[in-house]
Amino acid sequence: MDIDLKNDDFGAVLNCAVRYALGRKSYMPEIVTGYITPLLPEINDRTLHVMDQDVTERKYCGGYGDPYIDEPLWMKFLEAVHAEKDRRGMPHYRDRRAKGAAADG
Repeated sequence: MDIDLKNDDFGAVLNCAVRYALGRKSYMPEIVTGYITPLLPEINDRTLHVMDQDVTERKYCGGYGDPYIDEPLWMKFLEAVHAEKDRRGMPHYRDRRAKGAAADG
C-alpha cells in the first residue's frame, strides 16, 4: 500500500496522533513528535495548520503534560511547525486569547 503524505486522510491520522499525545505524561509525546517532525515538509497545508492550532490551544485545556519534560518537547515541535509554515509562506495560527493579542472582531 502506498501512502500519499499529502492526503487529507493521512493528515487526519497524524492530527489524531498529536491530539492523543498532547497532555500525556508518558513516552507517547516523544514518539509522536519524533515521527511527525521529519514529515512536516511533506504534509499538506491543512494538516500543518491544524497541528499549529491544536498545540497552541492546548495551554487553555489542560496543558502539555509535565512542564519540565513534555511542555519543552511540544514547544520544540511547535517551533518546527512554525518553521515549515514560514518556509511555505503560511501565517501562524493566531491565538486570540493570548495576553497582549489585539482584540478585533
